[in-house]
Amino acid sequence: MLPESTKILSADDHLIEPAHLWVDRVPARFRDDCPRIVEVDGRQAWRYEGELTYIPMGSCRPLSGFSEAGYPPAPGTARFDEIRPGCYDPDARLADMDIDGVWGQLCFPNYARFAGHRFFLNVSDHELAQACLRTYNDYLLDEWCATDRDRLYGAAILPLNDLDAAVAELKRVLAKGARTVAFSENPTVLGLPSVHTDHWDPLWAIADDAGIPICMHIGSSSRLLTTSPDAPPPVLVSLIGLNSMMACVDWLFSGILERFPRLKVILSEGGAGWVPYILERAEKAFHDNRISTDITIGQAGIKDSRPPREVFARHMYACLVDERFALRSLGDVPVDNLLFEGDYPHGDGLWPNNRAYLEKTLADVPAEDAVKIAEGNLRALLRL
Repeated sequence: MLPESTKILSADDHLIEPAHLWVDRVPARFRDDCPRIVEVDGRQAWRYEGELTYIPMGSCRPLSGFSEAGYPPAPGTARFDEIRPGCYDPDARLADMDIDGVWGQLCFPNYARFAGHRFFLNVSDHELAQACLRTYNDYLLDEWCATDRDRLYGAAILPLNDLDAAVAELKRVLAKGARTVAFSENPTVLGLPSVHTDHWDPLWAIADDAGIPICMHIGSSSRLLTTSPDAPPPVLVSLIGLNSMMACVDWLFSGILERFPRLKVILSEGGAGWVPYILERAEKAFHDNRISTDITIGQAGIKDSRPPREVFARHMYACLVDERFALRSLGDVPVDNLLFEGDYPHGDGLWPNNRAYLEKTLADVPAEDAVKIAEGNLRALLRL
């Protein structure tokens, strides 16, 4: 059962970037070209480098009287005057958290993309893009989180296309008090080196030394998996955990977590019910002497000497969104490696009923374990 005194901490929520985040804050020479909200046939969209990006209503919580499905153009858009201020205003966010019974939130970007790749994937002006990325981090840490640092935490983003710049930005945001950093679940999709190389080691060394976790949110490789171009949306939504499953296995066999023994990894919004299967299958692969690595075609060898279950237990965390199966599998899913996430204001979450949901689903879980899932594990990870 969940004790009444538990201060629920959510490992994954999002801030809908305020309409004037960049135009009010970037250096003056970038002001004409940075992302801005424009009116298009009565709707609102972000305009940046000639591209229009509408705000999906599915990423927001509508005000009373507005449709949860949104409005044309497809798949359903939102205006700022149609969504709850808690989506984009930190004071209003705290009020919505109180309604939900959630004490703290770890927030990811929305328009900037979940690993910040709006500002390094297929951009034409890299100087402008890096200024926009830094401006987002400044807003996140100096304004959003500063509203109440006990309750609001942020996943900083890095210019992953430029390792030297990423290292510099990681050092900069750590000095500002960043508690975690977002990374791509599969950087090869972004045209970047895989986690099976040592390319990223300078980042891991800094994060390992600072004791901050690496967060990999589904979609942070810029795509979600589905079966075919004509598959309906429920196929993609049903398979959404595949992104986290693949990231998990990559890291289990990457050797990163042996080279950097303090490093922790959070797999955000991919669920947790798949953990027993993946660990069982990874153990089988790890111990199968018939499986060999062909270096001549570029395959990386298994570099972590520890079996996958041990690697996962010491370093990796999965998140419960709206699911019950993982809680029926405690033991096969290590309770010390489970986090709760409310996903506000995205549609996968259960606002304003997250505390009620947790109280119900954790009713048969020992109180000590329930507190770990709802609060303690994330509190330790973020050093709160």
